[in-house]
Amino acid sequence: MRLARNMAAGMANSVVVVLINLIALPFYLRFLGMEAYGLIGFYATLQTVLQVLDLGLAPTVSREIAHGAETGQQRRSASLLRTLGVVYVGVAVAIAAIVASIAPWIGAHWLQAKALPDAAVAQAVALMGVNLACRWPISLYHGALVGAHRLARSAATSMTINICAAFTTIAVLAWGVRSIQAFFVVQAGFGLLQAIVLHVLARRAVGERGAPYDFGDLKRVWHFSAWMGGVAIGGLLLTQVDKLVLSRTLDLATFGHYVLATLVVSGLQVLTTPLFSALFPKFSALFARGDIVSLEYLYDAGTRLFATALFALAFLLVFQAGALLDIWLRNPALSADVAPLVAWLAIGMSLTGIMYFPYTLQLAAGKPRLAFFTTLVLLLVMLPLVILLAMRFGALGGAWAWAILGVLYVLLGTWLTGRKVMAFAGWPWLTRNVAVPLMATLLPALLGAWISRTLAVGPWVAAGIGGLAALAGIGLGVAGTFAPREFRRVIDMALGRPTPAGHGLS
Repeated sequence: MRLARNMAAGMANSVVVVLINLIALPFYLRFLGMEAYGLIGFYATLQTVLQVLDLGLAPTVSREIAHGAETGQQRRSASLLRTLGVVYVGVAVAIAAIVASIAPWIGAHWLQAKALPDAAVAQAVALMGVNLACRWPISLYHGALVGAHRLARSAATSMTINICAAFTTIAVLAWGVRSIQAFFVVQAGFGLLQAIVLHVLARRAVGERGAPYDFGDLKRVWHFSAWMGGVAIGGLLLTQVDKLVLSRTLDLATFGHYVLATLVVSGLQVLTTPLFSALFPKFSALFARGDIVSLEYLYDAGTRLFATALFALAFLLVFQAGALLDIWLRNPALSADVAPLVAWLAIGMSLTGIMYFPYTLQLAAGKPRLAFFTTLVLLLVMLPLVILLAMRFGALGGAWAWAILGVLYVLLGTWLTGRKVMAFAGWPWLTRNVAVPLMATLLPALLGAWISRTLAVGPWVAAGIGGLAALAGIGLGVAGTFAPREFRRVIDMALGRPTPAGHGLS
């Protein structure tokens, strides 16, 4: 039951966060302008890049707490969490100081602002550092709650605070100080509040009270954490290299278009983010038990369900991006510029999204070096690829690079996982559990796109046709990959009901 509850809570949180961003964006554009929104996009990139300083400790804490619950070593896990809390506070202070010191250079020499003065940009960048520092411990305590199978508590906190932060920010911009500096001040306050609340919840879930500080215990987890740190560094560079290159080569307004497209495609994280948070501790626990039968069943059945939903949503964005943007932005010229970016980014993000299953399996098996090697190869391909395509085709080149990278990741990641971790995660997994849902969702999406273009319907009708095509694709995907009795068994498994022997995965 915890698996289903955690997945539902994580998905609800992802939906709420995406909806908040989508609803708030028109207000931010109206009150701040496109250049200021480009600064918000740069902040998101900076936030992601600086996650390399986490050194893989947050997922390490998740794995340690999940293992501790299975092996009766909760107190050692609690001690580790308390010790890392001190480390994270020190890193937060360092982040604020470093970003503030380089803010003038970024404002004058990196960001290509035209309407905003350099001083205002530098102030905004400095406030980004404060915001990052306030939010820095969130990942640690979220990871602790994930490992303790308390994702629902973290999700509820995130939803509540993000809603309050969005409404407060809009109110301040509308009736108070209409500046990008005010935006970051409000966001920093709510980020600090979220970190404090998650800290309290994590202490209660893990039982940190009374656990000693033990900095020597960091040596025990350092091997796994070091490799995870390498994965984090490579992964963050991989996911942000397009934005870093484009923020340097494009004017700030055009870069804002690319950021807007990535925001739309982030809707796919409604599925991918809660997937990892729910499955990582579950996979880790199954490895700790040695229950490979249940692990394989969860891996295969989970992939089929996830791939069907992910590809259906991705193809809706690919083929109906223009209609959806017209409805949302009410700006045909802007929609026309952003729609091709959304389509190509959606292809790339859906392919990388399905690889959360091999990635999670590698980490749960205690083999982060495979994830590091894969990330390193992808980064070595992505960096020259995005530079060449961006220099030649601008923002569209960055989106094309993601689509190409997605194909490479699927092929390389599947081969490595099947060869080095579990044989059931190799090529048979790709052909049986990924290819079938992909085709089942693609055919209705193509038909819906053809009908919309042939009849030249308006954006609302086109979006409706796209939605019906996505639902039809989900139906075909489920019917094509599950027998009725097996599908009922998967539902029972997710809800924690009794299942046949070997499939008890509550």
